[in-house]
Order: sequence, then C-alpha cells, then structure tokens
Amino acid sequence: MEPKRVIVTYCDESGSWPGIEKDLGARLPLRNLVWKPSNNRATREIAFLDVEFKRFSRESSKNLPPVTLLQNPYLNIYFVNCEDNEKYRTTVKQQIHDWIQHVTSKKNQEWLIAHISNQEGARAAKFLRSSVLDKIKADFNKGKKDRVAQVRMVDTEMSEMELWAEFTEKMKEGIVSSFDQNVMSFEEDVRRLDSQRQMPGWNYCTFFILKEGLTNAFEMMNLHEEALRQYDELEASFFQILRDNALTWYGKFGGMQEGDDDANPLDLDRKPYRDLIMQNTISVFDFRTYLFGRQCKLLFRLRRPIEICERARGFVPSFARTVREHVSNLTENFLESWIYSACMSIVDECEEVFPFTNDDPHRNQMLLDGAKAELLLLARQQLDKLGIQYNRLPNELPFVMSLSYHDTNALINDEVERKPMSKTLLDAVSSDESFDSLYMSVSARAINGFDGCGRHRSSLLLHGDVAALQYHRKKYAEAARILESITWQYGQYRWTVLENELAIKYSKCLKELGDTVKYVEACLTLLRNMDDLTEEDKLYYSDELFTTATSKELRQEIHHEFSPMLAVKVVSVVDILQDDDGSYVDIMIDNKLPKEIGFSKLSVRMVSGEVDELWFHIRHGVIQPGKNTFRVTCETSASGTYVLEKVHLRIGRLAFLYDFLQENRKRIFRVESHPQALKATIAPPQERELGQTSTFVVHVSSGRNTVSEATLSLFPASDGIGLLSVPTLTYSKEATNADGESVTTDELTLENYEAVTLPAFGPNETLAITVPYENEMNLSEHHIKLAVHYLTPNSKRHAYTLTTGIDTLLPLQISHSIIWRDDCLNLKVDMTCTSYIPVRILNVDLRQPSGAKEFKQAPFAGEITLFPRQHSTFVFKISRPEDTADGNPQVHFVVTYYSLRDEVEKALTAIVETELAKAQLEQHALFLNMHLKSHLLKGVDYMAYGISDELELPPLDVASCESILTHHDPKTRETLIGVLKELFSNKQLECDQIIALNASSQPLQISFPIPLPTSQLLTTVEIIPDNPQELTVGTPATFKLLVKNSEYWNLHSDQEQAYDFHYDIVVDYENWLLCGHKKRLFSAKPGSTTTHAVSLIPLKTGPLHVPKITITSASGSVHNQTSYLNEAEQVLIKPRTTTSTFFIDQQRGVHLSNGMDR
Repeated sequence: MEPKRVIVTYCDESGSWPGIEKDLGARLPLRNLVWKPSNNRATREIAFLDVEFKRFSRESSKNLPPVTLLQNPYLNIYFVNCEDNEKYRTTVKQQIHDWIQHVTSKKNQEWLIAHISNQEGARAAKFLRSSVLDKIKADFNKGKKDRVAQVRMVDTEMSEMELWAEFTEKMKEGIVSSFDQNVMSFEEDVRRLDSQRQMPGWNYCTFFILKEGLTNAFEMMNLHEEALRQYDELEASFFQILRDNALTWYGKFGGMQEGDDDANPLDLDRKPYRDLIMQNTISVFDFRTYLFGRQCKLLFRLRRPIEICERARGFVPSFARTVREHVSNLTENFLESWIYSACMSIVDECEEVFPFTNDDPHRNQMLLDGAKAELLLLARQQLDKLGIQYNRLPNELPFVMSLSYHDTNALINDEVERKPMSKTLLDAVSSDESFDSLYMSVSARAINGFDGCGRHRSSLLLHGDVAALQYHRKKYAEAARILESITWQYGQYRWTVLENELAIKYSKCLKELGDTVKYVEACLTLLRNMDDLTEEDKLYYSDELFTTATSKELRQEIHHEFSPMLAVKVVSVVDILQDDDGSYVDIMIDNKLPKEIGFSKLSVRMVSGEVDELWFHIRHGVIQPGKNTFRVTCETSASGTYVLEKVHLRIGRLAFLYDFLQENRKRIFRVESHPQALKATIAPPQERELGQTSTFVVHVSSGRNTVSEATLSLFPASDGIGLLSVPTLTYSKEATNADGESVTTDELTLENYEAVTLPAFGPNETLAITVPYENEMNLSEHHIKLAVHYLTPNSKRHAYTLTTGIDTLLPLQISHSIIWRDDCLNLKVDMTCTSYIPVRILNVDLRQPSGAKEFKQAPFAGEITLFPRQHSTFVFKISRPEDTADGNPQVHFVVTYYSLRDEVEKALTAIVETELAKAQLEQHALFLNMHLKSHLLKGVDYMAYGISDELELPPLDVASCESILTHHDPKTRETLIGVLKELFSNKQLECDQIIALNASSQPLQISFPIPLPTSQLLTTVEIIPDNPQELTVGTPATFKLLVKNSEYWNLHSDQEQAYDFHYDIVVDYENWLLCGHKKRLFSAKPGSTTTHAVSLIPLKTGPLHVPKITITSASGSVHNQTSYLNEAEQVLIKPRTTTSTFFIDQQRGVHLSNGMDR
C-alpha cells in the first residue's frame, strides 16, 4: 500500500497555473518542516513532505468523515495574477472573498493567497502609491497571521531560490497548521470513543479504524515514529481485550482460506483487510496479520530491519500459541506451515534492507544477522516436526527437541474438512532428497547468521543437527567431517549430553569408515563424559577403546590425559636400594572404568635443574577397577632435587598422561644415589701443556659394581665448546685392592661421542678417559652433559647422568726474555697470577732441551703464594746444545700449583665426608658438599688466608641450610645441619691442617713451552773510548768499535769463509753527534775480531749512555745474534775548561789579555 500524499487545492481564475506549475513542481517535495504540537508534546522535524496539487472545486472541498481524513485538503491556495488596481477592486477582490468564505466553512483547512507578479508589474508598482499586493494584504490579512505571499516569476535582482522562498515557507506553515488542528481533533475523537469502551455496543473495529486514521495522517506527514506508536497502542489495547475475552465482534478465528498457511504476513494487498475491519467481518487471524504487517511496513520506511526481526521473534511464537488453540479447525500442519512461511518471508524481506544508521554499521549488521538467524532457526524447527511426522527424520535427539513447540495431543475435529498443507512443504516431505535440500538450505542460512553475529554456540547446535541428518542418511564421511569439527566444542561448553549423542554418532561413522585413530579419540571423548553414559555404554566403549588401542590396525600414537577415567597419586619415593643402584616410586592409580586395563608400560618422570631427568618404569601389569598401587623403578643413578613432572601409562599405542606441574603445589623430592654406586665426574687433566689440544678427563668409578658392559655418552651443554673427533681416546684404569694400587693405560676406539664403548671393570676400579675439545668461544666455563649406561652381572641395566662445568682459563701466565753471551744464554721467565683467587706455587722447573752441555737454575726457595696480578721472576742459564740437528729447540717451564680455593674446598669436603660416614649418611655427601662450595664458602677471604696461612670461616647461614635441605626428611635434615654446625664452629684452620687433609690429592701442573732462538754466528760488540778521562762536552772523542764473531755457536762453520755484515750506530741526537759513517759494511771470519774507529761529540755533561750498536748479516742465508757488551754502560762527560789573564788599569779600565775592553 503506497503512502498517501498531502492534498493542496489551488484556485486559478486568472489562468496562472500553467505558467507556474513547472517551477512549483521543481521545489517539491517540501523540506525541513517543523511541527510544534499544540498539546505541548516534543517538537517534531519532518525532513521532506510530498504534496499533491488538485484544482479547487466546490465538491472536492467538502468536509469528509474523520476516517477519510486523508482525502481532505490541508491547504487551499488562491493564485492572483493582477497588477491593475481597478481590476482588482471591481473583480478580483470579490472572487477572493467568495473563495475564502467557502474554504473557511470547512473544518481544519488552511488557506493562502499567492500573488503572481512579473518583472514589469513589479517595476510599475514602485511608482504607485499602493500596489495590488498591498491591497490584498490590507483586505484579507486579519489578525497576526499573514496569509498572503508573493511569487516573483522574473527578477534579475533576486536569486531563483529567493523568488519562491516566501511562498514555500508560508505553504509549509499552512500545511503544518492544518495538520496540527486535524491531529488535535482526531485525538479528541479517539479519547471520547475509548472512554466508551465499557458501554454496550462498543466495537473495537470502529475504534481501530478511527485511531488508524490518525496513524495514516502521521504516516502521510512522514512522521513514521508517531504512526508506529499509534499502532503499538492499538496492539496493546487488543491484547487487553484479548485478556478480557471480549472478542464478540470477531465472528470466527480465520485461517481457513486458501493460502493462509503459507502467506507472507507483510503482504497487505493479499486481502482487503481495511475493508473487512470497517465492515466488522475480519477474523482474528487476518486482523493480527494486518496489524503486524502495518507495524513492519512503518519499520521498513524507517529502515529498521533489526527491529522488524525482533518483533517477528515475539509475534510468531506468541500468535502461534493462539493458532494452536484452533488448530483442529485448520488445514493439516497449518501451524508448522504458517510459522515456516512467516519466518522465511520476513527474513527474505529484511535481507534487502540494511539498517539506516551511521553509528556502527558493523555492529548493526551483526545484530541483523543474529535476528534473522533466530527466525531461520524457528523455521528450521518446523522442518524437524514435519520430518519426524512424515518419517524423513528419526524420532530421536537432536530432532525431537523441536517437538516441545506444539501440543502433540491436540484434538482433531473430524467434522471439518482438513486440506493438505502448502505446496512448498508438501513437496519437501515427498522425498528424502527434496527434504534434505530444503533442510540444509535453511540450516546453512541460519548458521551463517549466527556466525556473523558471533553466536557460535547456536551455530554449533545447528551444525550438530546437520551432522545428525547426514548420519541418518548414512553419509558417514560427510557426517564425520562435520562432527569432527564440532563435537569437542560441545564439551568446551559443558553440553555433555549433546556431546555424547554426537560422539556416539561420530564413533559409529568412524567405525564404518575404518578410521581407527579417530575412533579411539571418539571413544575417549565418550568415556570422558562417562557420568552421562549408561553402564552398558561404559562397558562397551571401554572394550572398544582398549581393543582398538592394542590392535595392529592402529598405527599412530595417541595421547590423552588421565582424568576423568583414571586418577593418579604418588605415594612415596625411596632413593636408596641396598642391593642395587637406583631408586623407586610407589604410585597409586584409581581406575574408574568398569573394566580391568592391561598396560604395557607405566612410567614416572622427574625433572631437575642439576641433571635433566629421571624415569621410573614398570612393564606389563593390570589395573583393576578401583585403587591399585604399583612400584616403578629408576635405573638411572643421579643425585639431585627433583620435581615430580608427569606420569605415562602406555596401553598399546594409547598413552595416558598426567602432568603434576599443573597442580597448585609442586611435588618436590630429594633423590640421592648410593654411596657405593657407580659415579662419574669430569675434571681438568692433572698435567696441561700450553699450546696443545685442550682436554678434560672423565673419571668413571665402579663403586661396588662389577660392570660387564658400559657406554659413555658426552654432549656439549653450552655454546662455544666442541668435542674433537679423533680415532682413539686414551684412558687409564686404576684399581685399588689389598695389594695396593695399580694403573694400566690403553686406548678406546671412537666412532662418535654418543656411545663410547668402555671396557669391563670390576669393583673399586676407576677409568680415566681423556677427551679432547675445542674452545670455540672465549668463556671461562663450559658445561658438559655425560651419561654412563652400564650392565651389571644380574642383567640389570642402569644409567648415571651428570651435567657439570669445566674451567677453561689458566690461573697463570708467563713472559720471557733472552740475554746472549759468548758461551751461553740466560733465560728470564716472568710468571703472573691471572686468577682472582691466589695460587700456591709448589714448584717450578725448566725441562732442558736434549743435547745441552750445561743447564743451571737458581734453587727454588720453597712454596710461594702468588696473589692476583702479582709477578714472580725466575732466571736460567743454558749452554750451547751439543746436537744442532733440531732446528727449533725449546724448553718447557713447568709449574706445580694449587688454587687456594681448591685447597680449602677439598679439605672441608674431606671433613664433611668423614662426619657423614660416621652418621651413615654417605649418600648425602655429594649434595652437602655442593651446597658447601656454592653457598656457604662464598664469604671466605682467600687473600687473607694466603697472607696469614690461617683460614677463617664465615658464620654459618643456618636459614640457607634449612631452605636447601627442606626436601629431606626432618631427622636427616637435623643431622646434616649438625655436621655443618660442627664444621663451622672451628672458626680457624691452620694451613698445615688444610695441607694435611689434601695429602691424597694430586696438585696440578702447567707446562709453558718456550722456544730457544737458533744462530749460526754470535757477534759480540764492544765500543771503547780512546781516552775515557778526557771526554769533554763539545769536543770530538774517538771510540774503538770491536766486533768479534764467535765460533761457539757455529760448530760446523768454515773457519776460512768470511761473512759480510752491517754495523749501525743508533745515536741519541740529544746527547751525541756522530762524525763519520752511521752505517757501514764490513767482512769478518768466524773467530776473528775487527776494529772500527768512530768519532762522537758529546752534547751534554755528566754520565751519558754509549750509543747502541746493532750488527746484521748482509746475507739472508746467514743468521746471527748480537751480544752488546756496553748495554746500559755510561761514560762521564766533563765540562770544557779555559784560562784568562786580566790586567787592571785604574785610569783606563779593565782589559782582557786578548785586548777586548770590558
């Protein structure tokens, strides 16, 4: 139904309308109207208003009844085109007067006189005392309201908009004024009729038509909000009457006409609803349809589709309850067909309209999607009902959830002819294919809507319905695809009943498809919700789970958490086994399934920061329903503080996992290895040689074990270190028995460091394997992880793991210099302590080169202590080697030393081990000594100990000890703290006591190679002044330069062969001037001495150093060394002395002997 337009009549007795019709139409619709209601309601703005112009006639201006208010004109306009005052006075004035008399006799109609003037008339009016326009205003404007407007057709002095501005403004004022009067009149009539509701004969249809007239007036004025409010009031009054059961003027309920069950409720042209209301013959069904349709049409004009869908969500279910009361008189499945058609029609209409708002278009689209999805879901539920009724769907979940929307026990009136439902739905239920097509289409649209508005739970339910349909059709692959993506989400939202229903279907699909991996996962999902399963289902899926998990068809590992099928708890940890290396854990598993479970392996994992991990195992067992206790054993021997991490239960290819770290409180245990178990350590080599490949030594002690097989694994645990690949590794075996100690040395074949095969060794034997490595980064410490896997004679395999650090920096450095002499050389070695801990030097030695005739060194004065950055110097005299075949002779400077920290730590750990042995707690020695070194001895002043030879221990930090030992049992903790208190109670330890405790420890040695230079000839240079007593400043002095070639360093030289040399005088020109050659070539034979004269002029008085002389061979094939005998020698330079004679003449002054007057 198209909206009506406001009617404006025009009277054109002057024939002006054809000339202004086009210009006036260009200014329509009217814009920006303002209505200020007379009843003091809020002001309303009208953005635009369509106007329909009709020619005035006596018949068209008649007042019509209020219900036909839309046909009454709101404004009457009289067009005057006259500039002649006489014509106006005699003719036009009377015509206007008659017209006004006629229109004012009509109720609620406004009038306006429009004077049309052209440019010539306007110019003529300027010269007249009173124009026609002025006379019209004077004659017809009564009161304050101006009802006369001028329209200038042509005026070059004004814009086109200004020509019509006055007319359009007064036209808008007139229409709004007339509308306001009509509204006031209408509202008064409505109130009067509403007040008569309780009187006999009152009819709601009459009331509706009257109030709808007001609604139509608002709609005509584009006040759609006001019109909608009127319809809402009509709806509220209808419900009031419905509650009062006063629908006597409705003869029947309706819905019996063809097409009522599948009609579009928004199609108001399908029936003459308004005529039926006016005739008082409309049914309840048609009336409710018409009222809802009118509300929606107004909302469409307001572009508010979201509100349309939301109103429909309330209207369709509520009216469906009313329809259900009369369903026995309606066609078959009328209710389902009507709900389906209404919802689909409204959604289709709303999809073409987007919400008109600038606030948040994305949010509005989401709201619209959600509202449409709700209606689509309601329509889809009708398909569930029809599908079950016509055997297109099974009568089971999830489809039966829709049956709650209607009463299945409604009475059927056999006397009424029941027609079949609409053709659309009838075709849909005629076959599975057509039903599925419609069902999937509606479901897909609803799913898209719920996804668009973010309501994923609702979307999830619809996915489940689609999957259930595919399952019912035995389309297992498609059903499994959908169920796989949604089943877990049902569990996430704790919809366990629905999740189980879908999981059962999913599992059956997977079993049909032969997908064992996903079938096991589906069984796990069902057993996870076993509280909502029957006992029969629990047993069935338990059998299916473990049968499939142990079958050969399952070829993939599957992991699942213990809960809720199983519960696990660690009862105790025992770290010392009397007859074997390792430890065990008692673990309790509560089986909540109604079936015993046979497992292949049960494992417990503990992790630590000191070593990586410990695994406790037991193989092959049965878990009965209820609580079961198992003892799992660890084959790895590694002391440390461990955190209980997880439990693994393996059943075929199914592994149950439980992570203890997810609990609020961590389970921490202290595990100690047996004191006589196999152990391994990493230490630096006892002897190191600078410049050679760096090595460390792995010590593997068997303890009480006889090791028949063993492999060693080594891995770098930090960056910057690389293990060198070599063909073999050198090792030594040290055996301790009643006869003493024996050491044997051999080699191991090395393929890789992941598994180095070790030889068999017995009790109390130690293997020391030397491993070369490369220090790729200049770091002070690197970490190495080692593992020893070994087999004992009782066929038990064990492992020992350790991660430890090795120091790569040397605590000492040396530098050296050589002084040559004719028959020997003197080697000076300067040693520096580079560590921040003092070093105790036990001995130094120089290992002489082979073939040396004579080797002497100053006797070592005994132990010395080098403090950080302190130096110590040693001098050695070395004679010429007898055999010169070695072209690069070298000596080794060997230092035997102890670090004071190592000295103190070894002494104190020895005391702790002794005390723990007395208390039979040897297994805690490793942990306690580690804590002693890393925490308790940090405050030791090693500098003071090195100076005074007395060790002063810091106060014992008892709180730190208790914190470290918190995971030990209370009795053991008390004993260990007592041992430390006893140790620290002796505040001072003498150096002799500490050294005595280190008597069994071997000191460390470092060998520094020092290359000795080789020489074919030794040239001895000496410079001698001719007259050393007469050296005077500024006076040339003659020196003899003696150059001697020694044959002591050239045993195989030809005595008659002469060699060419250069001598070069290095002059300090601040002290000397050189007269003669600075550099000169000369020849000399071995054993000969050459003399050269050198003239020098001293420039300063006092002792001066003699200039240095360097001798170099002129031939590249001859290498010589120079011994300068005048090194650091000085000569005394005297000042110049002169004698002068003075003659004194009193009369003539003083004269010098040289005749100069002073």
